[in-house]
Amino acid sequence: MVKDSVLKFFFPHKCMFCGDIVTMGSVCLKCSHNIQHLKIDKHASQIKHTCFKNLDKCVSFYYYKGQIRDGLLYAKYKNCGRFLDGFASLIPFDITEFCAENRIDTIISMPAHKSKFYTQEYDLPQEMARIIAKNVGLQYNKNVITKSKKTKNQHDLSLTKRKNNLKGAFKLNTEVKGKNILIIDDIISTGYSLEEVARCLKKGGAAMVIAVVFAYNNKL
Repeated sequence: MVKDSVLKFFFPHKCMFCGDIVTMGSVCLKCSHNIQHLKIDKHASQIKHTCFKNLDKCVSFYYYKGQIRDGLLYAKYKNCGRFLDGFASLIPFDITEFCAENRIDTIISMPAHKSKFYTQEYDLPQEMARIIAKNVGLQYNKNVITKSKKTKNQHDLSLTKRKNNLKGAFKLNTEVKGKNILIIDDIISTGYSLEEVARCLKKGGAAMVIAVVFAYNNKL
């Protein structure tokens, strides 16, 4: 008990979004109030982009703005650990039940090219996928599919060029025939990246491909 008190004194729990010290949980009261307004209504949580031909379902939790945007950017480029400490508590539905209902066999994360880690220290989708897989008791496999081709940053391209930018960018490395696969990602905008990964998985024989994404950027 004394040891815990000493640790809390020197290493206090901090809000996963703003970094303020919190006495309970992982989100301070101010940030908790703000993110409630960014939560996507359950009836609108399923993202349906016209480009989704191979991706069977895509579900997102929050809109990519305000506290959510700031928290994700901080996690990507400065401190992934602080964000991940409270990540699971912000999933607004029973992820174990979701995986069971969709008969998920394996969990993967959105693949990133190795060059990406020259500019950011953390692979946030990978760490998020690890947490979800552990919580639901399923296997996380980062080697199922990899990004073998370095592409231009999607944010720097027009909508018409984003799709072509990703052609042939992903490589399937393991057998997926007949499997139901869940892709974890941090942000979705146009959905082209997720669709291209799903296309690659379906080409390899995957039965179903579903994506769960933390935040949806609907302002393009």
